[in-house]
Amino acid sequence: MPARNPLLIVNPIAGNGRAHGLAPRIEAWLGERSLTARLMETRERGHAERLAAAAGDLGHDRVVVVGGDGTIQEVVNGLLADGRTHEQGLPSMGLVPAGTGNDLVRDLALPLDPFAALAIALGEQSRAIDVARAEGEDGRRRFFAVAGGVGFDGKVAHVMFGHRYPWQRGRSGYMLSTIVELLRWTNRRVRLTLETPDGEVVREHTSLLVAFANGPYYGGGMQICPGADVADGLIDICVAGDLSRMEAFRLLPGIYRGAHVGHPKVEFMRARSLRIDGDAGTLVHLDGEPFGALPVTVHLQPGALHVTTADGVRPADD
Repeated sequence: MPARNPLLIVNPIAGNGRAHGLAPRIEAWLGERSLTARLMETRERGHAERLAAAAGDLGHDRVVVVGGDGTIQEVVNGLLADGRTHEQGLPSMGLVPAGTGNDLVRDLALPLDPFAALAIALGEQSRAIDVARAEGEDGRRRFFAVAGGVGFDGKVAHVMFGHRYPWQRGRSGYMLSTIVELLRWTNRRVRLTLETPDGEVVREHTSLLVAFANGPYYGGGMQICPGADVADGLIDICVAGDLSRMEAFRLLPGIYRGAHVGHPKVEFMRARSLRIDGDAGTLVHLDGEPFGALPVTVHLQPGALHVTTADGVRPADD
């Protein structure tokens, strides 16, 4: 059914301020259609998580995220904080893309136009999607709905998170940061322990990176696991092996279109859960947000959230 009492959570700094500019336009859009909704802008990191955690108790049946994948991760963690399920009144989630990556929007084939997405976000159709839970050695836990990784992409995520200079903005800035870090990168030794539908599998690799994805996209439109499905009960894993710097330079740009599939040093797997151990100091990220260093364990929670969608929606295009 359509949202009866939606809460719109706007991260004003998402998309380098794009979401803040959308807020008054969204209010006008709602007013023109005589739609009632509560709109709140976040004030600090973690605020979206707190708002989402309280949404159900305040009578909101849907939480609409106006932001990017980092804001979505906060909202997902807030919604799932108390273990409530959809059948127990857990609000559904809607998505209005206003970030730099918007990978979950791509995973769900939703439009990148914010107002086309808003109409869907407040609509009546939804689908259950899987959510993953990562656990660090220090006991930290974090839910995520898009993707994570260890190794080289973990290093880039930590650099982008801590030093967002003007030249690092957007896809071009991400690629420039990637090149800078690749010039000084050394591949890491990792050990993967996978719980697959066929039993436990253990693999050891010297690798550039290991990505684990709920859907096809990560990193702002890279098709890291082109065959991934957000509702299949499995997490997809991409292991980019012992690539030289030159091989990595040639391979990385093609990930946006899935051109790494079939490369002799790239392997794909699927699992219900996985543990990754490896060289000390090997960094981990979740949805581009730093998550410490190895080891990390990832468990999938099938159908944990309901997200609004629409029949006949074309996949998101750049």
